[in-house]
Amino acid sequence: MSTRAPRRDALRNRAHLIAVATQAFREQGLQVGVDEIARRAQVGIATLYRHFPTKGDLVVAVSTELLRETERVRDEVLAGSASGDELSRFLHASLEQLQLNRGFVEALAQHPPDPEIRQRMRARMVELLTPLVQRAHATGELHDGLDAVDLVIAFRMLGAGSTPDVGRPPERYLALLLAGLRAGV
Repeated sequence: MSTRAPRRDALRNRAHLIAVATQAFREQGLQVGVDEIARRAQVGIATLYRHFPTKGDLVVAVSTELLRETERVRDEVLAGSASGDELSRFLHASLEQLQLNRGFVEALAQHPPDPEIRQRMRARMVELLTPLVQRAHATGELHDGLDAVDLVIAFRMLGAGSTPDVGRPPERYLALLLAGLRAGV
């Protein structure tokens, strides 16, 4: 039994659905219905369900795309020679990404997906941050006692500190976070 590669139109539909869902989640959070996403994408609900059998699958796909962007930023930061400010540059760029995707990030915090999905997303984030942690240890930008799991938590803290209702500039909390990451616990 051979496995065929997906057709190009199916790949386009999937990518389009992810892009539309990303925008819808940004605007309305996770409460936006899949019917609305299909309508915005101008596809039938059956097409959406063919690609994403559950709304959780769609949330994972959107999260995966956002993590690819985070990975791209990480790679960009790590591409140069070790300058000792990679962690800072990464977190500054991540702050911009968090603010751009505020609705989705807040929705994930308020209505986290099921535990299995959360665990997969966390494992992917740890994997993504490990090379950055290694570089930050080598340059002294990250306390030796901290690891990628700690950086995942710091990333979440950055998200919490960047919400508009905090009433203070998010850069304030980024500076506090960076100071804490250098000092350790």
